Amino acid sequence: MDDAPATRDPDPAPHAAPGDLPAAAGHREDPGPGHRGAPEDAFRAVLCGDGLRRCPWAPAAGPALLEEHDRRWGVPPSDAPGWFEAVCLEILRAGLSRRSIAERREGLHRALRGFVPEDLARLTDDDVDDLLLDPAVIRNRTKIEALVHNARACAGMGPEDWARHVADLGPARAARPRTALEAAGRSPAGDLLAARLKGAGVVFVGGTTAHRVLLRTGVLPGHLAGCFRAGTGTAGSG
Repeated sequence: MDDAPATRDPDPAPHAAPGDLPAAAGHREDPGPGHRGAPEDAFRAVLCGDGLRRCPWAPAAGPALLEEHDRRWGVPPSDAPGWFEAVCLEILRAGLSRRSIAERREGLHRALRGFVPEDLARLTDDDVDDLLLDPAVIRNRTKIEALVHNARACAGMGPEDWARHVADLGPARAARPRTALEAAGRSPAGDLLAARLKGAGVVFVGGTTAHRVLLRTGVLPGHLAGCFRAGTGTAGSG
């Protein structure tokens, strides 16, 4: 199993995990002339070999994580399945690393019916049993059953419904953290989204998970100052 069964809605405090750590050897920072270095420099945007600066988690653990950073993280969804996918991925990620989700993304997309709520909602107990044998999936029954439950709660929601949930949650001016140490693990906006989703019947989304949903979907700034993706939301969603 990839993850021990949970007995309640998991919403752990933020912690560093493999795939969330600063860049590994082979990627360098460019602190500028006269810079003496400081402990927090390891958590700033990293200058990579292609000349682009990225959040330090992006080049840390292989191509899947790099693609997640460059193409998907912080990109506003264009349709209802995209919003639902963001919620599902952050539920699955609870207690795990970014890398665990990024490397399984294609398998999860296939196994979980493209994250189309109306399709996922039709899964039976036998279907869930089959999913738990699939190595491409986070094989945690509690989480998978929560996703099926949430699909039934979200079936019929259109992009305008999701937009209403987050319309007032983005900051008037995006103050991007300079280092990963300054990045908040929870926010009032995340707590409010969690409450709204709970009211719609969604489970397993507490304040921390909802905060990450807002980062993933670009409602809150998900990239550090200095990252080439900072200020963008159109790098792609494939």
